[in-house]
Amino acid sequence: MHSHRLFSRDTFFYGWPAVIVFTLGMMLTLFLAHRLEQSEAKLAQARFAQVAHHHMQLVEEMLYGQLRELGALARYIELEAHLDRSRFQQMAATTNRFDVAAGWVQNVPRSQLDNYLAAMHATYGPSFRLHHPPDSVNIPLATEVRLYPVTYLTANLPNGFELGADVRLLPERRQAFNRALATRQTALLPLTSDLGTVEGAGLLLIEPVFRAGTGEGVTERHFGNLRGFVYLHVDLGGLIKAAMTSPLAIDDLPTREIPDIQLQLLDIGIEQTPLELYRNDSAVPPSPGPIRYSREIPVADHLFRLTAFPENPQSWMTGSNRQVALVSGTLMSVFAALSVFMVLQQRQRAERRVEHRTRELQVANAYRSGLLASAVDVAVIATDAEGLITLFSTGAENMLGYRAEQLVGQARPQILHQAEDFSLWQQKLSDQLGHPVPANEVYAAAIEARHHKSQHWVYQHRNGEPRQVQLTLSTIRSETDDVLGYLSIGIDLTDYVRAIEALEHSDQLLKDLSAEVPGMLYQFLMRPNGSSCYTFVSDGVEKVFEVTPVEARNSVKALYDRVHPDDKSSLFKDLDVARVELTPWVSEFRVQLPSKGIRWLRGEAHHRTLADGTLVSNGYISDITNIKQLELRLREQATIDPLTKTFNRRHLNAQWPQAVARYRRTGLPVSLIMLDIDHFKAINDTYGHSTGDDVLVRLSWLLNQAIRSTDLLYRFGGEEFLIVCEDTDLDGAKTLARALQEQLRTSQMPHQEHVTASFGVTEVVPGETMETALKRLDDLLYRAKRNGRDQIASSHPPDGTATWPRLPTSTSTRPTNGD
Repeated sequence: MHSHRLFSRDTFFYGWPAVIVFTLGMMLTLFLAHRLEQSEAKLAQARFAQVAHHHMQLVEEMLYGQLRELGALARYIELEAHLDRSRFQQMAATTNRFDVAAGWVQNVPRSQLDNYLAAMHATYGPSFRLHHPPDSVNIPLATEVRLYPVTYLTANLPNGFELGADVRLLPERRQAFNRALATRQTALLPLTSDLGTVEGAGLLLIEPVFRAGTGEGVTERHFGNLRGFVYLHVDLGGLIKAAMTSPLAIDDLPTREIPDIQLQLLDIGIEQTPLELYRNDSAVPPSPGPIRYSREIPVADHLFRLTAFPENPQSWMTGSNRQVALVSGTLMSVFAALSVFMVLQQRQRAERRVEHRTRELQVANAYRSGLLASAVDVAVIATDAEGLITLFSTGAENMLGYRAEQLVGQARPQILHQAEDFSLWQQKLSDQLGHPVPANEVYAAAIEARHHKSQHWVYQHRNGEPRQVQLTLSTIRSETDDVLGYLSIGIDLTDYVRAIEALEHSDQLLKDLSAEVPGMLYQFLMRPNGSSCYTFVSDGVEKVFEVTPVEARNSVKALYDRVHPDDKSSLFKDLDVARVELTPWVSEFRVQLPSKGIRWLRGEAHHRTLADGTLVSNGYISDITNIKQLELRLREQATIDPLTKTFNRRHLNAQWPQAVARYRRTGLPVSLIMLDIDHFKAINDTYGHSTGDDVLVRLSWLLNQAIRSTDLLYRFGGEEFLIVCEDTDLDGAKTLARALQEQLRTSQMPHQEHVTASFGVTEVVPGETMETALKRLDDLLYRAKRNGRDQIASSHPPDGTATWPRLPTSTSTRPTNGD
């Protein structure tokens, strides 16, 4: 009877569906277990890639860090005019956690080799010598036009350079140095050990260094601009190990639980066959498995491939989830089969699932609410497809002053916008899309018109205050791509906009104030790399240089081209001294302007340096042409005779000390000629003082025509004239006096008669005062008058008085007119 119940018709009727359900359940279980295994493998790969990527980024950053350090060292050396060993050691000092050797390879022409060796012996002692590197090309150093020895070195690394070795005698390294010189950029050379293994591998980073302000057009005839090469020899194994031992923390995988990984570095940039430069300490490279990660890293002129392998792939798996899935699936299949017979249990199970799902939704909603609540400075607002607000975040409440319960399900976003700004957007979108846009569809229209990313909108706070926001819009869609609503994320830019407006106001104020200054205000920057520019130029530059502010800011040369050619050298010299010594710059110089011609300018500036070495000059330049013209007129009035336009005695008083000092220094004699017109009073009495003045003017013109350009003509008193003759002894002065005497006798004067003059001639004694020389000259002139006028009286220096030392070439004869 029991057997009958076991194999009853009901059992077969309900058993087959149970068997089918169980079979389907097991098939599904096997499928899910397989997919779970695949997912675990993908997850392990992703987690491994995340860790490997982080370490590779550290390796890449350390490599790029060495490039930056090499570039900085090259710039320091370029700016260091006199590089010595201690200075190089200071500049090349590093704080790396791995071995790095910095070296300086100097360009030594054959003509400077002795000086170079003397300097090296003074630095290192007599043991320093130039030699071939191991395995180098056997070329005698004496035949090389230029040598490239390792001059300074911070450390010795395996397979590195030795002090005094000529680095360009190694073929591969010579090619690397030539690449660096040809491109004026960093060149890289991988270094392998002598045994061909990855142990002791390194990288050689090379950069050329030129003299400051040079480097363009370096050819075989212009290697003089090349100072040398600076290089870094990096211990590749130490660098990678330092990166691998850096602290690391990844989500869901604390640092202490991260399994070890193996790295392999290949050079794939230049050679056709990849060159292995590094792998972990194991002698045999790990076999490629399903878990691995590769990354290509460009360094200088090479390309590297860094590949990571797990040391133990199983350690990256989360556990035996497949077995758990199989057991669980089997049990669930059994339960599913039994559920055919247990409808009540099925209902109960469904209720449990609903409850579980409800809890998940509650957790998800709580997580979302927490995220929105934490974004207190960002307004997140969501609407449904009809435009009603469905979400109003805490950040939106803080920004706009509304509570979420006041708006959710009751209002549309347009009440949050400033009416005028919203209308402008509505009109703009209507014009762009070609049809009217209703207020509740503005967000949808903005997304359609591609104005949905970081656009400027104006919200309005509940108290009426406008809030400038950067608004990003997006569409909320269902799994079937139906539009469920719209999401807006607003970032408050009110304070930022106010700051921008304040800066614009300050700029305008500075522009207005500088426009009232009668000159040009400017700020000038000179960077360590030699580039320069004007960061600010006031409108006054148009009056001072006849150049617009835009032209001045675009090109420093626009102002420098206006400087007078005769003043450029002294002006730039004054500027360089002030910039180097950081002292105030004050200078007066001329400019040539297209409209105004030559003008005098005065410039003043103060200098300071920034942290990066940039020189900042703040200055002012004004037009002082009127002042200069007045100064010239006053100087002429003080030293020029107004009638004859010759120098007066005041000019002689100022020039005498300088002339005596110059004559004492050069050893060239100087003589004086004084002449007085005979019977000049009779001319005034007979023809009038106007005619007498004309005679004086005519006489000064004749004298100027007869003397040299180096001689100076003075009017002393009424009809007395003095001639100061440089490089002329007494005999030469007497020759000139006789020529002048004869010319006066034959030259027609304004009163239609000839005139004569009496002459006194003497040679100046070194060290005597002007009064003594003029007294002796006056006595000679008096003697000529007393002897009957139209005479020449002369005398040698007094007895016992030193005379001018004579040069080998006699100066006793000289031309009587011209030079």
